Amino acid sequence: MRRGAVILLLVVASCAPALAQKAFPPITASDRIIVVAPHPDDEILGAGGLIQQACAVGAEVHVIYLTSGDHNQIAFKLYKLRLHFSPRQYIAFGEVRHREAAAATALFGLTRDQLNFLGYPDYGTMQIWRDHWGETPAFRSDATHTNAVPYPDAFGFGQSYRPENVVADFVKLFQRIRPTKVFVTHPADTNPDHRAAANFVRLAVLELAAEQTPPQLYYYLVHFGRWPAPYHYHPEDELEPPAQLLDDGNWLTLPLTPEQAQKKYEAILQNHTQMTTRQYFLVSFARADEIFATIDVLPVPTVPADAVINWRKAVHSKVIGLTPEEPSTRTSTEHALFDELAAMELEETAYLRQGEDLIAQITLRNRLGKRANVHLLLYGYKRGSDFAKLPKLHINITPLGGVHVFDDRKRVKEEGVKVISIENHLIVRVPLRLLGDEVPDLLFTATRANLGEVAADDTAWHLFSLSNDSGNEHTIAR
Repeated sequence: MRRGAVILLLVVASCAPALAQKAFPPITASDRIIVVAPHPDDEILGAGGLIQQACAVGAEVHVIYLTSGDHNQIAFKLYKLRLHFSPRQYIAFGEVRHREAAAATALFGLTRDQLNFLGYPDYGTMQIWRDHWGETPAFRSDATHTNAVPYPDAFGFGQSYRPENVVADFVKLFQRIRPTKVFVTHPADTNPDHRAAANFVRLAVLELAAEQTPPQLYYYLVHFGRWPAPYHYHPEDELEPPAQLLDDGNWLTLPLTPEQAQKKYEAILQNHTQMTTRQYFLVSFARADEIFATIDVLPVPTVPADAVINWRKAVHSKVIGLTPEEPSTRTSTEHALFDELAAMELEETAYLRQGEDLIAQITLRNRLGKRANVHLLLYGYKRGSDFAKLPKLHINITPLGGVHVFDDRKRVKEEGVKVISIENHLIVRVPLRLLGDEVPDLLFTATRANLGEVAADDTAWHLFSLSNDSGNEHTIAR
């Protein structure tokens, strides 16, 4: 990363030395475990060995499926050798994936009553999280043409596709099961549903913290560029976290026996609808171990009003690293588009608090181009307040330095929001009063970069603390 040669700014990349993975703590008979799968098969890919070991020691195990995986159109078309499907047929495929999940987890000893299908829309839950709070109409799936859970056997049958309902379903199941450990996809996973799952679970755990002991949260990874390498079935190989994520969480390894890796491989193959397009990728998760991360809720540092801003002390939200396709497969037009996208890639967003303002420094590879715009998303969480009713700020920064602020898609006054562009850095100052009548305790935040209407890059959603209360970190395992 380049340093900005500007007075009052010292821009330094957030780097930490790679550390050896520690051993995952033993599962005991007293554990109550929930594995949250954004789609049927994710529970096997990320935690199939863990489920086996938990069942072997007598722990209570449950799986919660956020979606029914009913939007994987290419896989369905190859599976049935048909080009067109009706909305009802996509729902039928969701039901097929329910049965595949039951067959796969049955190899580990789980029964149907240990599986909870929420039934929310595949390839829609991140948009639900991002854009459908409050009075915004419910999300509508372009595959099933529904705006409510269509599966009669789903826990959330009939629930509209709204984020409040997703959180409420997780809260109800957590209250019923009272888990000691919850496993969910990593917030830096490049699949949008996987990132949404992490956000909904973190919010549900926060909502429960006042009434029951919060579970330890562990994160598993499925999608991240060309990880895990090599592809195909290599049960003797161990998984390693992607290099870009070595310092984004505390990584733990869970060794599997050859028998457990083989049974995990067999369970993966039970997902027949997915074997048509990605078998080489899916079976690569049957390895000699599984890896999980814990992520601390870091405080946003406060600096005095008259202080020189030192970004070395800030908390950082790194970009999600995508691996592009091979250049040889692109047309000349695609080359031009990819070059333009690459030129405006995000590097990171750093956060500090100064007085009653939140300051974000968004660093791009180059300056904003004439068609580029950046979105800073800020969702505050306040204990005792209804999260759905709190502001969900979307700050849109245009190439000419214009600023547009939205809350639940409604334009709000930009008074107090200031943006300074310095070389390849955008410094955004946001009054905390825009996030609610009181300063939030916590902050869900992400940054997106668009080229026109095309998404060019984004960071993972991070959860930061705006309070000096050390209790903010109690929901995250260490």
